[in-house]
Amino acid sequence: MFECGEYVVYGSGEICCIEEITERCFDGVNKNKYYKIVPKEFRNSAYYVPFESAEKEMRMVLTKEEIIEIIDSIPQAEAVWYDDKNERKSYFESVLRGDDFTSLVGMIKAIYEERIKRSSDGKKLIASDERAFSAAEHIIHGEFAFVLGMSEAEVGSFIRDRIEI
Repeated sequence: MFECGEYVVYGSGEICCIEEITERCFDGVNKNKYYKIVPKEFRNSAYYVPFESAEKEMRMVLTKEEIIEIIDSIPQAEAVWYDDKNERKSYFESVLRGDDFTSLVGMIKAIYEERIKRSSDGKKLIASDERAFSAAEHIIHGEFAFVLGMSEAEVGSFIRDRIEI
């Protein structure tokens, strides 16, 4: 299980610190055990995650080794693209809700390749594809920056430099 002081990813990618394990009674009847987690960005906020469902709602942040492995796999990542925009949007939403970095990297790669293809035709990506790209990039850059001890702005060049090695 998780321990106090550890950093976890909660929900849709928010990095939080486990502040304490506590018992609380939120319904006025039943006292349950919770992890009190505090977002690293908003230290005045807190979430109480039920002990019994914590493994479904939280995960440990990636390690530096896992991040390097993900970056090194980018050239081989499968870029999945659906021509039907509704099918593509549904796929992108499912990838963004999950925490599979292989799928996230493949999604970013697919959108990037489509952006290049359209650009050569003098066209742009549709807004929903741009939003999906930005959301995926934010998830990756946020966690990578935290673990690697750099700013989110530096992550893109770090990834490009690592791939070129």
